[in-house]
Order: sequence, then structure tokens, then C-alpha cells
Amino acid sequence: MPATKLPIEELKRKLLMLMLTLAWLGTVPGWILKESLHQSSTVLRGVFALNMVFHPVMFVMAWKRYVPQRVIEFSCLLFAAIICAGCMAVTLYSPVYGASMDLEPLYLWIPIIYVFAFTLFDHRSSLKLSLGIMTLFFVVSLPFILRPSHVQVFTITLHVVSAALVAALYFFSGYQHSFQVAQLTMDELARMANTDDLTGLANRRRVTEVIESELHRSLRYGHCFSIILLDIDYFKSINDGLGHVVGDQVLKALARRVCESVREVDIVGRWGGEEFIVVLPETSFEVGLERATRLCRQVVATPLLDDHSVSISCGVATTQGNDSLSTMFHQADAALYKAKRNGRNCAVGMPPEVLENLDKTL
Repeated sequence: MPATKLPIEELKRKLLMLMLTLAWLGTVPGWILKESLHQSSTVLRGVFALNMVFHPVMFVMAWKRYVPQRVIEFSCLLFAAIICAGCMAVTLYSPVYGASMDLEPLYLWIPIIYVFAFTLFDHRSSLKLSLGIMTLFFVVSLPFILRPSHVQVFTITLHVVSAALVAALYFFSGYQHSFQVAQLTMDELARMANTDDLTGLANRRRVTEVIESELHRSLRYGHCFSIILLDIDYFKSINDGLGHVVGDQVLKALARRVCESVREVDIVGRWGGEEFIVVLPETSFEVGLERATRLCRQVVATPLLDDHSVSISCGVATTQGNDSLSTMFHQADAALYKAKRNGRNCAVGMPPEVLENLDKTL
């Protein structure tokens, strides 16, 4: 990931810290304004004081990572719901203490609470949490709504709108969840179609696509590239003498060793059986042969699995220009066969001009 981009969790943490800062900065002038207009009260001062303490504490916890971010987000949600429910109760049932508080601006924050709830958990858990908060607000206001002498149209409207909002959020959250599941399924199917089950490397299908792409680039831009076809020397004796389970472990260990020995831009794949292939983009014949020789030394230098040491033989083919996939593989296979005849544990390759002459005969 580029250094300029932040992981999603880190981005959420920074946004949370920004929201806490803005909330704290908004509390200070709000408190001063209420006091200057003589519209404050003991309850309102208590609300302002709680906000003045809560927001900096949550900011420090998020900044220092004292607790998981999910805990901080959940705490902010509960704090907002409890403050709103408390202010609603004081305003509805205690006019003396709640006269300085206006419910309409307070009610505007309640939909934001539901939206925030649906960002914390999966869609089912978020629905349960939102319904719990909505029930809290409804229970707090219900006795006041049922009084025959009061017509609280705005409060009733709040509950109707809240129910509609929660339903809509649940619908879109469920749709998003289904889309994410479908995307994960598609990604998993794509991975399975392009990955060898045993080693986790690119499979024959994927390697063929990569080489065809490199051939296209070579034809269009004149870039040469090389492939290394390799297999394990005397692998049949490992299967016959130690069993196929050990043989599979050796294959997986070799896959790891080869991946550790090549560049990040190189593609390592399993061609079949004990044969592997390495695609070396923008690599000349001389460099490709040198890397194959070095790979032979790195594999045989230390045991792959416990005390099981193996060696490999490599065939190198390099192309530049109008060469074909079949020609490259034919040449790499011929070079690998020659490495076997030369005593194994070595790399053999043919210059590009030999490959070009072979292509004309096919």
C-alpha cells in the first residue's frame, strides 16, 4: 500500500479524533453564549461540564490507543444516547430545570445516533442496538405523550421518523452486507482458479496468462523476459522411500524457498508435479541464467525439510520479439532435460537466437 494512503482503521481513528475535537470546540462557545444570554441552568451547566470532560478523555484514549477503538466508539454512542434521553426527560417532566433547553435542536441529534450505530457493528447487531436506543427514547417520552392535556406532535414525529430511519439503515446495511459477501465469494473463486492448492503458488493457468501478457509486452515494447523451468532431482525416490506426505511437504518447502530467493516482481508458479516455473520480467538471458544458477545453489545449501536436502535442475529460456508461448516452453523444457543429462543440480539455457531459430521450425 502506498505510504500516502492510510489503512481504513487508522483513517477511522483520525476521523473520530477530529469529531471529538470539533465537539469539544463547539461546547465551549455554546456554554459561553448561553451564560451571556442568561439562558443557562443547573442541568444545562451539568451537560456542558460532562461534554467538556468526556470529549478530551475519549480523545486521549483514541490518541494513545489505551483501549480498542471499537470501545471508544461504543462509549461515544452510549454517552450521546444517555445525554439525549436525560435532557428529554428533564425538559418534558421538570419545566423548572428544563426550561432553558430546547428539544427541537436536541431531536436533530437523535437520527445521527442511529446512523453512527450502524457504522459500529454488523447489520443485525446494529439493528438491535438502534432498536434498544429507540425504545429508550420512546419509554422516556411515552408518559408525557399519553397525558390528555398535551399534544406532542413533534415528539411523536420524532419516533415515527426514527423508526423509518432505522428501517432504511437496516435495509441498506443488509444490502451492503450481501454485496460484501458476494464480493468475498468472487474473490475466493478467483483465488481458487489461479492458485495451486498444495503450494499456494500461481497455478499453470495463471502462469500461462502471465507469460502471454509478457509476450505481448515484449512484442509491443521490445522488452525481453526470461522463464526458469525447474524440478526436483530424484523426487520419485522421495515419494517412494518416504511417502507422498513427506513429498508434499518437500514441495511446499521448495515453493517457500524459491519465493524467498526471487524478486518481488517475479512470478513463481507450480507447473505440475514436481515442476515449478519462475517468470522473470525484463530479464536478459545472461541475467536469467545467472539467477537460475544461484537458485540451484540456494536450494541445495540447506535442508528444505528437517534433514531432507534436495537439489533442483533448471532450464532457462529468454525471448524478445515475435516469439510464441509454445516455443518458450519447448526451449525451457529442452534446456531442463539437458541440465538433467549434465548431472543435475545445475542450470542450462539457450540464447535468444536459438529460440528464434526453433520458433521458425515449429
